[in-house]
Amino acid sequence: MSKTKYASRLTGLLAVSLGMLAFQMTTYADTTEPSDSQVTSAQVSQQSDSAVEAQSESSDAAASTVNEPANNSTTARSTSVNAESSSVETADSSAKASNNTDQSSQPVDTTQPQSNTEDTVTASDESQQTTTSEDVATNDSNQQQSIDQTTSEDSSTTADQQQPKTTTADSADTTDAAQPSANDQITIPDANNADNPAWKQSSDNPFINFLTSITSTIAAGVVYPFAASRQGAALLSKIRTLMSPDRYDVDQMWSDLDEKYDPEYTKTYYTEAQNWYDNEVVKETMSVPFADGTGNASATYIAHPGSTKTIIYGQGWTTEPEWMGYISKVFYDMGYNVLMPYTRGQNSSDGEFLTFGDKDKADWINWINKIDDMNGTNSEVVLYGQSLGADSALETAAQTNLPKSVKAVIADCGFSTIPSLLFSLYSGVANSLNNITSKIGWNLNGTIPLVPFDQFLNGFNNINKLFQGFSLDDVSGITAVQNSKLPTMFIATADDAFIPDTETETMYNLSASTLKQLWILDGNVGGHASANNAVKDYMTRIQAFLNQVDGQSSDNKLNITDDQQVAA
Repeated sequence: MSKTKYASRLTGLLAVSLGMLAFQMTTYADTTEPSDSQVTSAQVSQQSDSAVEAQSESSDAAASTVNEPANNSTTARSTSVNAESSSVETADSSAKASNNTDQSSQPVDTTQPQSNTEDTVTASDESQQTTTSEDVATNDSNQQQSIDQTTSEDSSTTADQQQPKTTTADSADTTDAAQPSANDQITIPDANNADNPAWKQSSDNPFINFLTSITSTIAAGVVYPFAASRQGAALLSKIRTLMSPDRYDVDQMWSDLDEKYDPEYTKTYYTEAQNWYDNEVVKETMSVPFADGTGNASATYIAHPGSTKTIIYGQGWTTEPEWMGYISKVFYDMGYNVLMPYTRGQNSSDGEFLTFGDKDKADWINWINKIDDMNGTNSEVVLYGQSLGADSALETAAQTNLPKSVKAVIADCGFSTIPSLLFSLYSGVANSLNNITSKIGWNLNGTIPLVPFDQFLNGFNNINKLFQGFSLDDVSGITAVQNSKLPTMFIATADDAFIPDTETETMYNLSASTLKQLWILDGNVGGHASANNAVKDYMTRIQAFLNQVDGQSSDNKLNITDDQQVAA
């Protein structure tokens, strides 16, 4: 039977899945509250946790912005843990996390240089900060506290200079930081390892195992078209828009934005940006052939007069082109041309399936070469993306044939691994169901009845391999960052209920980048892919990062002296 017939049969199951997907859409759409999956019943075994500790000694579990020069050892820093936004790593770490309170991400004073040699950790007025290092002295929980760490002394910032906490790595320092969450590093083999009962949920009973293997494969077959097929993803996007008609109204960018992020500024900026993109700026449609020759990729291009610097802006899953256009003004205003390619299987690009970056990364090389041909020898390219687009950017940066014109990567709320993303969503559904079943005394313990996570994941992976020829493990954000030394800025929001901010944090911790920064915004920002809502801070911090990239020496090492300031 042809693949087209298989696709038709899978698409025919869409109606059956609406009830199940309603939980997922709620998890994705309710961006003002942390996902239930971050307080999940998935307790990873002690063995898994130990493996994670052995894997990364350089993680910083609460850093909101981190600058790390090349070839440095990791830095000894005291860090706070955001208990509400981080995924539960183990049963033991879950108990520890419950004692921690929200981080306080504080707005940038854009009238000052966006850099600071001091390492700043701030906490909200009503919360006490729990740290993982003995070097930080904790004040009373009713006080606004701000702890600046340097290699020689600690000093406190004033309460009115509130900004997201910052850690700056110094090449002479070593790190004693919290470890990445095991839930944010799941692979297919991990999920099938009996030592990890939180992920391998299938029964040892042969009959039950056989039964749930069937039901789990059916469930995967129902969900897959929504996630990966052109028609299914488009249909799901329309359903989400019907459920939230104002989903793509620009006023969503500031309507629930915390005051510390200056919603009035955001309102003015994006109101003008909408008019700019819809009515003023000249837009050009461009295309390049797919790297595998099976079709063409399409893009919208906005030229900035006289500029040879270009942002390639990766499209998120089901993100509308106009929405990307409004956000593109951020980079245009920095003096960049903006190229917005549409991923395979979305909008005007060819393809019947979204490849999660697996094939897009090779297509992006064609885009970069095209931009270089247009701009000549002075061409400079920065890869940027939100959500799925962030992973497309990271995957591209890890390619061995990456053109030298690419200078940096900015990854906004990408996923660490697809199994980790699916586990987060799965746990959210399981917890939502448990809220119902627990009322009659039935505790689901982090599982969906008849759909064990490991069997669902295997079914989803097998279907993907059938239609697209690659494993979900082939599109790992973690693998990508471990194979790229390009300067990389990682951005996420703590109120992201679709892709937990801990996945971004984990990628930062495991990144091999010569210069890397991590910025996690707390409070009400807007949920998934919403960091740009805090547009004043967004522009300031990205510009400061790009300035640092420009200031690197030819061997990709930062020249940081004691009197230099590092972007906060």
